[in-house]
Amino acid sequence: MTKMKKYLLKLDEDLDFEVIGISSHQLDYRLVWSINAALRLHLIKAVKPLIVYNEKKNEEISFPVYSYQDELDRIGYYLLKNKNGLDFLIPEAVNMDYFLFLTNNHAIVIEQFVTDLRRIETVLAAFVFDNQKHKSFQHLEFN
Repeated sequence: MTKMKKYLLKLDEDLDFEVIGISSHQLDYRLVWSINAALRLHLIKAVKPLIVYNEKKNEEISFPVYSYQDELDRIGYYLLKNKNGLDFLIPEAVNMDYFLFLTNNHAIVIEQFVTDLRRIETVLAAFVFDNQKHKSFQHLEFN
């Protein structure tokens, strides 16, 4: 068995980013297709998943990553599934199925973006998260 390469997804506290929690019963690829179609994004699955170390279980957990870099507006979009088996990427938000991170957003109004997400049939709910209130967001970094 070949060893998987590890990548760290890290958000600096001074980095400009926003987090949207999404609730959806759809599989990740179906949700991505719906978001891409409705919002004209081009999220694609990254070759390498996000690997998070679980200290309590002493094991690594992988989470699939879908990303898109908008070259015109310089916004980075990263969709991550919150749950893998019994483990959560953001344990403080177990009711959220996915998180959409927007980095370097200076072009779109986040409230309107969330409203547009809510209009997608496969999205049950979408909310802006205050990333400063949840300590689990601090271990993430986007490179």
